[in-house]
Amino acid sequence: MVWPSVTYETLPWQAATENISRRAQLRTPRKYESAIVPRIADEELQLRPETLAAADRATIAVTRFDATHATDLIPFIPLLLRGEAVASSRIEQLTSSSRKIFEAELSGSGSANAKLIVANVRQMQRVIAVDTATTETLLAMHSVLLQDAAPRIAGRLREQPVWIGGPDNHHPGGALFVPPHHDHVPELLADLERFMSRRDIPALAQAAITHAQLETIHPFADGNGRTGRALVHVLLKTHGISVNGSVPISAGLLSHIDDYFAALDAYRQGDADQIVNLFAASALEAVEYGTWIADELNTLLDEWKQQLAARSDALVWRVLPLLLQRPVITTRIVVEELGATQTSAGNALEALAQVGIVTGAQLDRRTRAWRAPDVLDLLDEFAERRRRT
Repeated sequence: MVWPSVTYETLPWQAATENISRRAQLRTPRKYESAIVPRIADEELQLRPETLAAADRATIAVTRFDATHATDLIPFIPLLLRGEAVASSRIEQLTSSSRKIFEAELSGSGSANAKLIVANVRQMQRVIAVDTATTETLLAMHSVLLQDAAPRIAGRLREQPVWIGGPDNHHPGGALFVPPHHDHVPELLADLERFMSRRDIPALAQAAITHAQLETIHPFADGNGRTGRALVHVLLKTHGISVNGSVPISAGLLSHIDDYFAALDAYRQGDADQIVNLFAASALEAVEYGTWIADELNTLLDEWKQQLAARSDALVWRVLPLLLQRPVITTRIVVEELGATQTSAGNALEALAQVGIVTGAQLDRRTRAWRAPDVLDLLDEFAERRRRT
């Protein structure tokens, strides 16, 4: 059905003078086309019946998953949140192994990609604590994402033109899409906040359209996609659909990356059905992923227990579930999480190492860690499987 489409305006272009030759400056066009993004706060949403049916099926599946597994998924929520963050980062071409991500989270060092993904994990962890979808929420989540990598722009609306794709880094000519002029961003976000507060639109459809509208506004100099996908979870939570943010919808989107970008383009042309259908399909796949990972981890936990011959009150039994949440761990974490002594924590990890459940590793001069290879391999296997789908 018809949805307000983006139009364009011609604006003057101020050529950059830094890191560009005078010859290149003279060749740079003095004008560019920038999007005029329509307001949607009061628009009537008329989706096709089959789109509404798909969204309803996905919503029921997510709600049932959240309710049915509310207790037995609790130990795995940290991993599911990380799975969502990793998938969302992969959409932006940010990849790293699970081991490197967990080690970067632990030590604060590592590759640039690993640290950016860790920041995305922190952003998803913040989602759990958020109970309102507002511009303030959006800025706070963006700040968490980029506070280390780009503190100058973290949590701040952009103050310059941006564009997506194109052959030129100095001018938006030939770009796939040029978002609106930055002067329009505050009022567009205010309009989007009003749209997010509506309760006459199905939750999943509202989340999908909110994401597409935010991507179209592109309010930040960087980090728009990851922040926008995190915002989806805020909306699902405020509607009571997924209370703990454990449904990794980005994993589904990652399986349909070309369809994802095509749906965003269709949205800008006035077709809201494509993005809603895609989010519905991705939510169903996310439920499958959540169920799969929980089953695999439960199976792994049972296998680990069969490898141990410790007393029933031994600390090692309590460390096992912790490894499912933190597959790269230190004695300090065991002490803090389980209230153990330093000595007993070290002994428990050594006992697990003797049966091959963990392996020791020196992360840096000060940090001795223990890895659970079975969990790390499981996460990497899934990430690779999603990428190939």
